[in-house]
Amino acid sequence: MARWKARRSRRARPANGGGAVYGLGMIGAVVYFFQSAESGRDYVLALPRAIFWPALLVYKVLKNLYG
Repeated sequence: MARWKARRSRRARPANGGGAVYGLGMIGAVVYFFQSAESGRDYVLALPRAIFWPALLVYKVLKNLYG
């Protein structure tokens, strides 16, 4: 029984590599939006844009495909 629990717990571990990739992508997006900012409002909106741009991208792609 103990051997089964040990094997099961090793397989149940999540792979945490996706968080690092998303984090690097978000840092790159923040840098991009800060570099392209032209006004104070653009600088303020750079962080929210960097966080939500993947969702907006998927929304626009699906809207163009299906709608």
